[in-house]
Amino acid sequence: MRLVGVVVGALALVVTGASAQQKTSADEGAVAKLRAAYQAAEAKQDAAAIAKLYATDGVEMPPNAKAQKGRAAIEAFHKAFAQQFMMHGMQITGTETHVMGDRAVDIGTYKQTLMGMKTGAMIEDTGKFVVLLKKDGTGAWSITHAIYNSDNPPPPAAPAPAKK
Repeated sequence: MRLVGVVVGALALVVTGASAQQKTSADEGAVAKLRAAYQAAEAKQDAAAIAKLYATDGVEMPPNAKAQKGRAAIEAFHKAFAQQFMMHGMQITGTETHVMGDRAVDIGTYKQTLMGMKTGAMIEDTGKFVVLLKKDGTGAWSITHAIYNSDNPPPPAAPAPAKK
């Protein structure tokens, strides 16, 4: 009888582990889908679509800028960015995704080609990102925090004004 209890207990652990594995795999797929939606919205420079991928209180932490808190600020940031640069290509590659219940961490790299709207100069940029996500009661994932930075050196300082 004791052997039957051990076997049943072991089977329960295997089934529970397999179920958790399937759930994690499905969640990782959902995170990858959100990452693809972000890439598509960035490629189109659709600021509203980008902002909708964030939680209502989400935070985006772009390089060389203040943190953008909330969807309205995130949308405004991307609209202003689109006035300065035109996107000529965006590729986001996830390298690690970790799901822990209703929270996830997505880590990866990006490559983008931008054109300066004033100068027409092309900028090839590569970098890395860390994104934190949460799943709501409906099972939908949203970005709570995103930080990314370039592998390129910072732009040169502006020349000092000429003395008169």
